[in-house]
Amino acid sequence: MFKMKRYLCLAVVLVFALSVMLSGCGGSKPTDAEKTSDAEVSTTGGDEESSVPKDTVEIKFYSVADTQPDMQKINDAATEYLKDKLNVKIIAENFGWGDTYTPKINPMLAAGEAIDVVFTSNWAANYRQNAVAGYFYELNGLLEKYPKIKEIVGADFLNGSAINGKNYAVPTNKEKVHNWGYLLKKDLVDKYKIDAANIKKMEDLEPYYEQIKANEPGITPLLTVQMDATWHLLDWDNISDDDIPGALYNDNRDTKIFNQFEAPESIAMYKKMREYYKKGYVHPDAATQDNVNEEMRSGKYFSVVQPLKPGKAEEMFTSTKIEWVQVDITPPIMSNRETIGALLAIPAKSKNPERAFQFIEMLYTDKFLKNLFVYGIENEHYTKVSDNVVKLTDNQGYMAGNGWRFGDQFKDYLLDNEDPEKWVKFEEYNNKGTALTSLGFAFDSSNVDNQASACKNVIQTYYKQLFCGAVDTDATVAKMSSELKAAGADELIAEMQKQYDAWLTETGKK
Repeated sequence: MFKMKRYLCLAVVLVFALSVMLSGCGGSKPTDAEKTSDAEVSTTGGDEESSVPKDTVEIKFYSVADTQPDMQKINDAATEYLKDKLNVKIIAENFGWGDTYTPKINPMLAAGEAIDVVFTSNWAANYRQNAVAGYFYELNGLLEKYPKIKEIVGADFLNGSAINGKNYAVPTNKEKVHNWGYLLKKDLVDKYKIDAANIKKMEDLEPYYEQIKANEPGITPLLTVQMDATWHLLDWDNISDDDIPGALYNDNRDTKIFNQFEAPESIAMYKKMREYYKKGYVHPDAATQDNVNEEMRSGKYFSVVQPLKPGKAEEMFTSTKIEWVQVDITPPIMSNRETIGALLAIPAKSKNPERAFQFIEMLYTDKFLKNLFVYGIENEHYTKVSDNVVKLTDNQGYMAGNGWRFGDQFKDYLLDNEDPEKWVKFEEYNNKGTALTSLGFAFDSSNVDNQASACKNVIQTYYKQLFCGAVDTDATVAKMSSELKAAGADELIAEMQKQYDAWLTETGKK
């Protein structure tokens, strides 16, 4: 009897050992600990195996970025990785920047195409407009059922992107404040011995613009493409979209809303840009250019105004393959811009909204999946330097970068040229921004939709020329002002002020 018990125990041990060996040998790729973690991968909090749906569904994921030749490889890798997690087939595509993305996405939304996940913001595929129009799925129920996104970004930041208490998109977990400044082409900074620490305002660059214009044929001193312009150095606290009149000063000096396009500071900026344009500091075709990343990659520009954050220069190396020096000009500000500057929404006509939301959630919780869409495939598009540091290869097939577009950016690998303390500095940067009084205010344009639309059309007609200095300032501003008045700018701003005053009273901020 004793021998029989001993043999039975031995058999149990052998079976257990064999099962462990088989499970270890049969694991699916990737096997690196960075790529798989029960805490990161699970989207249900329950038994992962039993929660995987039996039916495979397609998830169409459209984002803003340059088109990538190897996008299908990324789709295939994501589909394989998610097979035993969500059982989805990923169909992801990028549609470019600026005026390229929005004209692609908005007609699809209006036509009710069965898209599952889209990038949206206050500057591309306009979040508020598309949400109010009914094109985005309400996410409150899914956020309660799958709470990890709320835990990661924080309830306050998530609420900042809500419209009347309803979430129609989820914001990227990234910098929660912003400031503006320049990126300068590093080889020219070195050549002309420019001390970037001494550049405090745009005029400090003028002597270098003169040198570069005189001595660097083929190089334009200042890149201005649409709203990637010195205009942003004014950093207005816009009440609605960047191209709709109505703003506050960004220093909490008062609560009076005004037309920022006609403000004295803006007119002075238009005139300064007119001066630059005449001197040849700005490209003669600036008013018609529409892709800032493409122009930056050309290597034909010395400086460009950009939204900044710790490590922005190194980050832009990913998509441009050009080294930059970062120059901060404006102070960090916490505004509504951050909460709706980069979000993912589920279109109302998605056939699989819950599976789409689970995919979105994994971009916040799964390090491998997040970095697959940021950097591509290991040993093809990048190589590992260490567990959390990567080096890009010479393969140009996938250079998406721009991890700020979606998910949790704090899960992004660091590039080998980036500060090892980048994410620590992000946290410090987030903590030192000045919170604007308007933070949390959401303007409802339904009472003045016609005026808002008409004013937007007017601004779209004139801003590109004014921002780059391609037209006479006084005559153009006079025409723009006349057309804005006829379009109902006064009524629009009065409605903004009425709602803002009421909100200030309700929140006890007045």
